[in-house]
Parts: sequence; C-alpha cells; structure tokens
Amino acid sequence: MSKPLQGIRVVELGTHIAVPLAARTLADWGAEVIKIEPPNGEPWRPMGKAYGVPARSDHNPLFQTPNMNKQSILINLKSAAGLEAMHKLLAGADIFLTNTRPGALSKLGFSYEALQEKYPRLIYAHFGGYGPEGPDRDRPGFDIAAYWSRTGIPLEWTLAGNIPLKPQGGFGDATCGALLTSGLLAALFGREKTGKGEFLQISLYGAALWFNNCGVVTYQPQYKMNYPRTVADMKNPHSLLYKSKDGDWFLISIPDWDAHYAKLLTMLGLEKYISDERFQGIANFLKNPGPVIDILQKEGYGLIGTRDLEERLVKADFVSQRLFHPSEVLKDEQAWANGYLKEITLEDGEKVALPANPVNFASFREDYALAPQLGADTRAVLKKLGYSDAEVDEMLANGAVK
Repeated sequence: MSKPLQGIRVVELGTHIAVPLAARTLADWGAEVIKIEPPNGEPWRPMGKAYGVPARSDHNPLFQTPNMNKQSILINLKSAAGLEAMHKLLAGADIFLTNTRPGALSKLGFSYEALQEKYPRLIYAHFGGYGPEGPDRDRPGFDIAAYWSRTGIPLEWTLAGNIPLKPQGGFGDATCGALLTSGLLAALFGREKTGKGEFLQISLYGAALWFNNCGVVTYQPQYKMNYPRTVADMKNPHSLLYKSKDGDWFLISIPDWDAHYAKLLTMLGLEKYISDERFQGIANFLKNPGPVIDILQKEGYGLIGTRDLEERLVKADFVSQRLFHPSEVLKDEQAWANGYLKEITLEDGEKVALPANPVNFASFREDYALAPQLGADTRAVLKKLGYSDAEVDEMLANGAVK
C-alpha cells in the first residue's frame, strides 16, 4: 500500500533520541531515511549499557525504537571525499535534520546559511539544548537537564518533603521528536505551495516550556502558588493520590468537585459527610483542606481493597487509574489490543517488546524493519548516488566511508 511520505528522502545527522525518533516516524510513514553516522557509530548505539540492557550488534533493544526502518551509512565528514558524498546526499534530499552543535556544523560547511543557496528546496531542521539565542545557546543539553531540570518540573511535580522527580531517560527527547515531526510535515506542506525550503529550530528547553504550559502559568507570582506544593496548597481534594487498603496508589481526577462530591462520598461509604460543610464545595474545602483529605484517605480509600476500589470507580464513571508498576505495563491487555506494544525478534533470535508508533492510518499498516547495523547500507546508498563499486572501494580504503 502507498504511504503518505513515499518519495520523500530524509538525511539524518542525529544522535540519541529526539532527532532519530522524528526521522523514524517519517520512515514509518514512507520516507526514505538515511542515517549518517561517524566511523565509530552514533553515541546512542552503546547506551543500553548505562540502562542495564545489552548493546551488542545482534541485541541492542534500546537502539531499535528511534532507528527502525532506516538505512545507515558511515561517512567521515573530515575527509574531502566524505564531504562530497554528503553533499550528493543533500542534493537529492527533501529534509535534513540534525542535533550537531552549530559551531561544528559551520566548520563542516553545513550551516543553514551555507546550504540554503545550494539546495533551495531543502527543509533544514536543527535541534538543540537551550535555543539558538541567549547566554546558554552553546551549552550541551540532555533532556534530564535542559528539558526537565531547567523548567522546574521535578520540583513542581513533587510534594514538599519528597525526593524530586527523576524521569526516565529519553522521555523529554521523545516529546521533542513528536513536535519536530509536526514541524517537518508543516514545512513539507508549505513547500508544496511556495516551492521553497524552510529552516526549523527546536530545543529541549523550549519544548519543555510548551508542554508544561499549565505549570508555566501557575508559576507566576500573581497567582500565589507555592512550589514545591504541600497538602495545604491543594486546590481540589483530588489533586492528590490516594492509597487503597492493599497499598496501591490511585489517581482519581474530579475537576468539578462541587458537582460530584456527594456521588464520591456515597461510593466510598462516607454518606455521613455529605451534609458536612467541609465537603460542600471547593470554597469550603480550601478553608481547611487537611481534615478532608485525611478523612478521604483513612475512612475511605484506605479501607477498600484494590480490586473493589477499581470496580467502584469504573462503575461510578470517574476518571481514575491505579498507578501501574513498570513490570505491569508489558502485560497490559489494553496496550497489546491496540498495537501500542509490538514484539520483535532481534538478530540473535531473542524477542523484545517495544512501543509502536501510536498514530494508526486506515490505509496502511506499519512495517517494522530492525534498526540498521552500523554502516550496513554504505555501499548501497553510495551506488544509488552514482558511485561505482571501484569508487566505493577507494573511499573505503582511504577512510572516507566505512
């Protein structure tokens, strides 16, 4: 079946997750994605070791998700022949995306300004840590620093006295990859109208502020919100998590407390408090939130078993969710039923479950080709560019490619 991006060529000079994941998404939807790697491979290839999982050439699960459905070519961009091959790739490309630092790109002659005149239809996307301007524009940034820590999220999402949140690696990068993908698609659409390329820039820091928009608003001093918050700072009895009798945590979201508090108290067997003015509306709750929260936990949720509580919440049609342990996610029937998890077989024959692209098209099904081995497509890509076998052999011999 035809995919919407068939005929689009993408050249990725990217590392880690955000840029490679954006390119992987385009590949899923039909684009030809050529991943440019340095002679030793991009730094995410061995990163599984830092997470306690294998990072062998025949078993590298962490490398798979950002890099499936691509081709890999190893080019030494410090060699004249390597630079020439890179320019031939760009001459036939629709999209070039990279997170290489601007200074290094300029030295190689791959700044946007240098490429704009040569390839006027090229869509050029650059991803960085803190943005192209300002005092920190040249600082390196992983998502744990520029995305999470710089925007206040680990403290905002933690109650006072608790350990600050430490998110799983790559989570912020992945959100940036999604935002970058949307920008690239908009640029492709715009080029259909104008015939001209585009320059996109996105950063970890800027994306984090965008995605944490509710937090950014409430940080502002005129709203008098304290961070990290305490129980007394809660504006709704269900801005907190509650524990069942069995010790499982539950999230119950009831934004309109005034309309639903009686239904909730009845569900919890706390009808005697329906006439208690402390429960009758958010205004009364805010006068002294501590006792209300205490009653809900100790006399309500804390006396109900996990399964019983889940059934009651579903029956009452409240937005709720028991907090899963990570080990439960891979057994979740809901994920498998919707194809959000896929089992793949790695090169050594072992199977691993990976998250799947969650955007499902009615007109085609996703293909899942394993991430390319290091430089596996070097010869094939160069021959497609017009190089002969002898010329490729010469480039291999002099180290221009590998």
